[in-house]
Amino acid sequence: MSNRPTASNATELFQPIPRCWICGGDRLVRYHQGRFDFSIYAQQDPELAAYTGAPLWLRRCQGCGFGQPEALPTLPRFFDRMYDQRWAEEWMAWEFDSGYKDSIFQIVLAELARRVPPSRRALLDVGAHVGRLIFLARELGWQAEGVELNPQTGGFAARRTGLPIHRKNIQDLALEGRHFDAITIIDVLEHIPEPIPILRGIHALLADGGWVAVKVPHGPSQYLKERVRARLQRGYRATLADNLVHVNHFSPDALRRALASAGFDEISLYVGAPESPPKTAGAAGHWSAAATVRQMIYGLSRCLPGVVHTPLAMHLQAYARKAG
Repeated sequence: MSNRPTASNATELFQPIPRCWICGGDRLVRYHQGRFDFSIYAQQDPELAAYTGAPLWLRRCQGCGFGQPEALPTLPRFFDRMYDQRWAEEWMAWEFDSGYKDSIFQIVLAELARRVPPSRRALLDVGAHVGRLIFLARELGWQAEGVELNPQTGGFAARRTGLPIHRKNIQDLALEGRHFDAITIIDVLEHIPEPIPILRGIHALLADGGWVAVKVPHGPSQYLKERVRARLQRGYRATLADNLVHVNHFSPDALRRALASAGFDEISLYVGAPESPPKTAGAAGHWSAAATVRQMIYGLSRCLPGVVHTPLAMHLQAYARKAG
């Protein structure tokens, strides 16, 4: 009998989500349909590959504007299995050396340095990937550590930086009694279902008066961008949530509410900085032009009041404090 998604086994493969993960409201309206394609996992993980062809819906909360899946796969450790990507050493080295996120990291570190006294410089990066942020943080005088559950990238980060990389979730780290003056979670929170518990774990890990820096895509703006591109580019299909790579789609209100629910105060929201892709052979002109346009839009948006609520804001950057 096939494990492929069908009408008869859909209830076995998915668990509906009746309420908003952020505000608990039940006024959830469908707004985008994606699809699963795990065909590349056919040999590595046949149970995961069985989801190929299944549709998925995103629903938006009418109370806070948060977007989330209508249902989640019931496959045990679904997200761990989806992210079990066996990166090559060469690719990880390129990720570290290219510096395409350096401008983002430098802005975040500068903003944290303004908020955290010079005598307090213990920093934890959640989702450290190949370790670029903690490498830059150390150069600026931070005592930096990382959390990274992927064994390939976590191992690379530890080797390349020589800094501590924890292969455990933050709740377990908090149980060890660790505390940090600043915690960064950059382009990570959108990948984790039910985001408030991880924000509460970060709150527990912060020392009193410590700060968290959170960066996520701006959900409504990303959706508008994809719809416009699909209309203008023949043959292009809007891809907002295929494979649930992005499981959370934050509006400014939803991000603020999530941080407040986790116990933070002094919450500030800004437009998040864009990536600056490096030039590559055969595509240097394209990437250079695209990066220039993104940086121009970002520079313009920083000068406008209330811009986080407009389509100019493609990413959200938040800073929030643990009282004390």
